[in-house]
Parts: sequence; structure tokens; C-alpha cells
Amino acid sequence: MLKLRSISKIDFDNYIKHHKETSHFMQSSAWGEFEKVTNHVTPHYLGLINNEKKIVAATLLLEEHLPMNNCSLYAPRGFILDYKNKKILYTFVNKLKDFAKIKKAISIKINPTIIYKIYKQNKEILISDSEEIISNLKKLGFKRKEQIKLLEYTYTIDLTKDLIDIENNYSKKIREKILSTAEYDIELTIGTHKDFEELFSFENPKKNNYYETLYDILSNNEHTKIKLFLGKLHITKTQKKLEKELKRINNQISIIPIDNLDKSSKERLANLKEQKVKITNEINKFKNYKLEYGNYLTISTNLMIEQNNKVWILFETNNHILEETNLKYTIYNEYIKYYKDKNFHLFIQQNPFEQISGFNELKKEFGGEFTEYIGEYELITNKFMYLIHTKILSIFNKSRKDNDNEISNSN
Repeated sequence: MLKLRSISKIDFDNYIKHHKETSHFMQSSAWGEFEKVTNHVTPHYLGLINNEKKIVAATLLLEEHLPMNNCSLYAPRGFILDYKNKKILYTFVNKLKDFAKIKKAISIKINPTIIYKIYKQNKEILISDSEEIISNLKKLGFKRKEQIKLLEYTYTIDLTKDLIDIENNYSKKIREKILSTAEYDIELTIGTHKDFEELFSFENPKKNNYYETLYDILSNNEHTKIKLFLGKLHITKTQKKLEKELKRINNQISIIPIDNLDKSSKERLANLKEQKVKITNEINKFKNYKLEYGNYLTISTNLMIEQNNKVWILFETNNHILEETNLKYTIYNEYIKYYKDKNFHLFIQQNPFEQISGFNELKKEFGGEFTEYIGEYELITNKFMYLIHTKILSIFNKSRKDNDNEISNSN
């Protein structure tokens, strides 16, 4: 006999820990507590328990409070279970319907990370299992929603591949940009809350308090972790590298006989002199940077969320100083290598909340595989009250708002 029970946050996180394939950082106790603080919802940690008292399915359900003592229920990124196991899926959803009635919920929403399609080298590949799962959800009463809470796609890099294969999948342009920064000395450091000032100094997002609160909650969590990375340029070491390169160029120039130069030698000498001028200018520029910034200059910052063997890019900013040097691409590559070395399996390049202008092209250039999910689905659990809240009350509220605007304008 399978029973739906409220489970502790520890038991919920332990269950998530052992279900890596379907896990997501938005299905965690840390995310539930974050939503409670920021959006004033009530998190419920529910598990389907078998006769051996083992959890066979679980979900974080967020209860959004509505007028007239109603609510709506939302499972961010869906349930943590085997969607292909019809017995477990059907039992779990039917038990959740009973839970919804007790809570006077008008609906249950989900947006699972079930892959619908992937695109490899501009070829669309349909994942066969997804059609069966969608069919099962529809049989249970779920309907596809057009207005979505989270993005329905992402770009991913498979970190289980050899590093050389990962880097060979980068575009030629990205590989050239990374190669062009060979003379620069880059370091990745992990920051703390005090470094948020630097994060927001490059770009001040609308949600800065949002990200700080998320950092404070997740930084104390054992299973779902957050890291603030600072990609720094070591100015002194870079200056020494440039001086070493200048010495090499001067040595190359000194061994070229000046008298009776043939065409090839003239071209080589001209090229070396051009390199010398460029390197000299760089050295002088870094002398000034050292006077202004000291030994380090932060080039980029990045908030990353880790859970199980997956990592998500949450928010990234870049310094406009030295933007022409392509260092941000080298640092992005360092993030990938860092998580490859830490034995993570999936590098997920998309913030699930918002589209960042221009960022998709960067993901493609780094060989990100375009992955499309099945989308957002809603199960209506109280048709009459759903109609009241989504249609009648919305019309009433719009009418009242229009009247208030007219009164305000007349005054």
C-alpha cells in the first residue's frame, strides 16, 4: 500500500541525493525555504511511501495563497520519480489530487526537466520516451500551458566526455579567442557574501536582493550548494610573462643579419618589430593597471548552483576593462574545466528564470547542446474555483484598476 506523507527536509534532500537523473536545484529543501522567504509561499515536502517505509516518489510543492481561502500548488521542475513507471506516477498524482482537495487548491502546476528534443549539428532529435510521458500526464488530466513560469529549453555541456573532445566542440572563433590570451595569467577564486559588491559593480541586476538572499540560504545547505566565482587576472604575473615574451622577441630580432636581407627575412623582421611594439604597449598598460588595481583585477564573476552531479550558471557579469582581450572567454573555459575536474557530469548553461540577451550565442560557441523540455502542464483540481480565480476575479481586478487610473488622471 503506497501512502502520501509529509516528510522532513532531511529525508527529502536525501531522496533527491540518490535520484541524480531527475534531480534539479529547484526541487530541494533549500529552494523551498528560499521561496518561502521571497515569495511568501508555503513549501510542502511530500513523499510516496511503500510498505517497507521507503520513499518511491517525492516532490516539493509550493502553496501559493489565493483569496477566498483557496490556493494553487506548484512543483518547480516537476516530481522526482520515474515518469515511465505508470503505477508510481498514477498513484502519486492521484494522492496529490487528494492533498489538493484538503488544501482547497484550484490546480497543480509542473514543468519537469523531461527532455522532449535535442538538437545536434542543427539536426532535431525527438526523445521517444517523452511522447509516452506526455501521454500519461494528459491521461491524468494535465494540460499544456502557454504562459510559462520557467524557460522550456537550455544549453548543456556533457562533462563526462574527455576534455579534448569538449574543447574540440567549441567553435573555431572561440578556440582562437582563448588561444589569444595565452600571455595572461588567470586565477579562479571562490568568493563570499562580501564579494557581492564586486558582482553587482559590473552589472546591477533588477534582482540583486533576490540573488543575495538565495546565496545566504543555499550557502548553508549540504546538498544544494551555491558558489560565487571571481575570475581574476594576476597583473604582476601577466606583466612578467609579457616582459619574458618581449625578451624573446628582442633575441629573435638580434639574430637576424641586418645586411643583405632577403624578402623572407625582411618580412620576418617587420613582423617581429610589430610584435615588439604591441607587447611594449601591453607592458606599459599593465604598469598603469598595477598602480590603479594592485596585483589583481577581477574580469568576470559568476554565481553557480551545484546539486548532485549537475551545475547551473545562475548569473554572470563581466568587467568592461580589458574587454578587447577575450579574457571572459578564457575564464568561461576555466569554469568548464573546474567542474570537469570535480567530476560533475552536466554543465547547464541556462539561467531557468530569464533570457539573457546575447548569451545564447555564447553557449552555442562553446558547443552547448540545445535541449528542449516538454513544457509546463497544469492539472485543474477545482474547476469552479479555477474559473472564479483565473477569469472572473481577473476581469474584476482589471476593471477596478482601470477605474482607479481614471480617477487618478481626473485629479
